[in-house]
Formats: sequence, structure tokens, C-alpha cells
Amino acid sequence: MPFDLDSIEDSMNRRMRTIWVRHATFLTVLGFIALVGLIALTVYLTAKPSVLKMAVGPKGSKDVEFVEKLEDKFKTDHASMRIQPIIQNGPVSLQDIRGKAPFDLAVVRGNMDLSTDWPVVAILRDDIAVLIQPPAAAYAPKRNSRGRSISHDKIEKVSELVDKTVGIVEGTDGGPELLSLILKHYGVPADKVKVVTVAPQDLKKKIHDGLIDVVLVAGSETGDAIAQAVQAATAGKEGPSFIEIDQAEGIGKRFPPYDSEDIVAGAFGGIPPEPDDKLTTLKYPIYIVARKTLSEDKIAAFSKLLYQDRQALAYQLPGTVAIQSPSTDKDSAVLVHPGAAAYLGDNTKTFFDRYGDDIFYGLLIFPIIGSVLASVFSYFRADKNTQRIRQLHRLLQLVKKARKVDSVEELDKLQDEADTILGTAIQQAERGQLDETNVAIFTLALDQARAALSEQRTVLLLKPEGAADAAHRLLTGPQPIPPQAAE
Repeated sequence: MPFDLDSIEDSMNRRMRTIWVRHATFLTVLGFIALVGLIALTVYLTAKPSVLKMAVGPKGSKDVEFVEKLEDKFKTDHASMRIQPIIQNGPVSLQDIRGKAPFDLAVVRGNMDLSTDWPVVAILRDDIAVLIQPPAAAYAPKRNSRGRSISHDKIEKVSELVDKTVGIVEGTDGGPELLSLILKHYGVPADKVKVVTVAPQDLKKKIHDGLIDVVLVAGSETGDAIAQAVQAATAGKEGPSFIEIDQAEGIGKRFPPYDSEDIVAGAFGGIPPEPDDKLTTLKYPIYIVARKTLSEDKIAAFSKLLYQDRQALAYQLPGTVAIQSPSTDKDSAVLVHPGAAAYLGDNTKTFFDRYGDDIFYGLLIFPIIGSVLASVFSYFRADKNTQRIRQLHRLLQLVKKARKVDSVEELDKLQDEADTILGTAIQQAERGQLDETNVAIFTLALDQARAALSEQRTVLLLKPEGAADAAHRLLTGPQPIPPQAAE
């Protein structure tokens, strides 16, 4: 019975488009699931506690105790941040933070020339420098070669330190560079002042033996370091005197972040109170700094936790912890870490604040990308059903071509193509890739192709030029069977 090849071809084209749409839908759903999974993984990794290494020193100091308290506080509160202390033998120096330091955060003295690679996160506290002169009674009696007792003249000004011995207390926040700065400002030659380093436990004995004229100690105004130094320089009920750094404000103007500080009477304790009157001296901050390359998000999260816990830490470590925020003005003396500045300025962004727009627009354009990928995938990775439909489509096209060819040679080429399709169908049937319905469809299509080829061959052979071609074929013998058909 006659049938419409064009309608069948249109039906097959519709089936091909349906398969491609199914691929596109599948890939779109799969891509959406993958995108949601990626977002979930990112949120998980973001919520996972990150570990920051924090350098501090010297061993046994209050600063080390602060970092250890901070570590315990973060653990107890199940915070999103963890602190790993890196305890050093001495205070963190400028050499420690140069180059590739093996830590992320550090507690450093503000009287260092901080590198721009280590911006400030917070001010841990303000320390002061105190010059203490023990009373005459604190020294053992000594006599000169003439038998006269050696007196200890009272020193009232920094400029009077010439030919004196200054003992710098070990393990405190001061150092030789602090004394050098003070002497330089007052015009005292450094080679005219003898400097020795004294352990806190040996300070009283060194004073008694007359090896020290003035003590330089630095630390928190209400901390233990200054209180212990004052006690070591006290003889009975006679307390020490203090050398005022009256030009501290000028030093601060020339060398920020130094500044002037007025110490109230009795701030160092003691009976009678020490000092017995207001004392002007030099102060400088102790900073918590971070690597500049450290993520803004991490430092913002650390800053939030640090400032939230500062009252609890100050209660546990009075005099050591007095956390303040650094100035974020453009003309400030120090550079503030962008993460800390974002937190202090209420400009921190959550994950969805930062990437929400990208995710939204990604969800809008992803179906389009999925459709394009599906088309490419369908073109290069067609499944078995698509291949079968294409083969049937080739057979239908072959039937239409067979009725239009004008030579036996063209019919032979079409016959070879039909034999190739037949070989492919046989291989698929042997592999179980064709069911009975598909085999019946292929059989019908091949029969139609053979019938069309046979009819057109008869038409061509009835023509005069066709009869001559047939005679030639009888003389030359049968043609070999194509290898594809043989398979």
C-alpha cells in the first residue's frame, strides 16, 4: 500500500527533537543539583572552624597567658575560629615578622617600626615607660678610697642620666630601643649612658650592690611588671622617686604612635602611694597584628570574636587586657587590616551578601547553558535510540533518492549504503540492542529500500543506455559484495 514518506520523516524529526529536549532537561536538572551541592559545600567549608596561628612572647608573660585564654575562650564558645599559640622565647620582634613568617597573627610592641605587611587588628592595651631611681637607703653603704661614704645624687631630669647606669628589666615590653629613643630626644649621647639588662628576680640585689642607678621598666600602668620593679626599688618605708619624661607629647608628635600619659598618684600602689604626685611619662600601644595577605573574611570574623570577648578577657587578666579599636582614619599612625576595618565600620558581608547576586544570575542563565550543553552532548554523544532513529532516517532518505537517480552507478552506491545500514542493524541485534519491535521496523524499512532500488534499477535497464550497461555487466562478471554488507 502506498504511504507518505514525508510524513514519516517529519515524525522522526519530531522524535529527534523530543530526545534532545529530554537531554537538555536532564542536564539542566543535573546541573541545578550540582550547583546546589556546590553551594552547600561552600557553606560547609565556610562554617568549618579555621585555625589561625598567633605568635606571642616571651614565655611566662602575661601576653602569653592572654593568647592562651583567647584560645580557650574560642573553644568553649564553639566559635568559628580557633587560635594556635606560637610561643617564643622573647617578645615578637621586627625580624620575626619580616619575610615569610610561620604564623598569621602576632602580639607586638607599638614602638616597633611596623611593616605595612602586618596591619593592625586591635590595640591590646597601652603600655607606659617608667624611669625609677631607688632611694639612697636601697643601696649598700660604700666608701671611696679616702674613707668617705659614696652618696647617690637625686636625678630629676632625663638629661642627668649622663655617666649613669640604667638597668632595663627583662621580659617586659620595654627594651634598649625605647631607652635609645628617649635619650636621643633629650640630646643625651648613647655612649655616655651604660645599659645593663636585669632579670626581675635579680633587680633588688643589683640595686643593693650599687650596680644600677636608674631602672627602666615598661608595661601596663596597673600591671605586675611596674609594681614589682617599684617594690624592688623600695627600701623599708622609703619609696623610689620617678624621673619625669616631660617632653613625652613632643616625642609622640615626632614618633607616632608614642604619646604622652599622665599617671595619677598611687597608680603603682604602695604605702606611701607611688607615685606620690602626678607623673608625666611616655606611652605606646601593644598591637595585635595580622598578615596583610590573610583573608578579609577571616580577620573580620576574628575581630568580631575578639571584641565580643574583650570584657570577659579583661576581667580574667586585669591590667593586661584593655582592648581598644585602632583609628581607621586615613591619616592614622598605623595601617588597619581591611578585615578589621570592615568589622569596625559595620561593613562586613556574609557569604550570601558577597555572592548572592552571582548565584541568582547563575540560576537564571544556567538553563540556557544547560540546553546548549545538551545539544552539544546530543550531537557528539548520541545514545543508542538516537542512532537507530538516524539509521531509519537514512533509509527513508535512501528510498527517496533511489526513485530519482539517473544511473546504475548511483544505484550501486545507494545499495552499498543500504548494505552498511543492514550490517549495523545485524550487529546491534546480536548485542541485544534491538528488541522485536525495532527489528520489525528495520526489516520494513530495508524492504522498502530494496524495493525502491529494484524498481529504479528495472526502469534504468529498460532504457537503451541501461540495456547496454546491463550487457557490459554480464561480460565483466558479478561485482564483489561490500565488506560492510558481508559483516
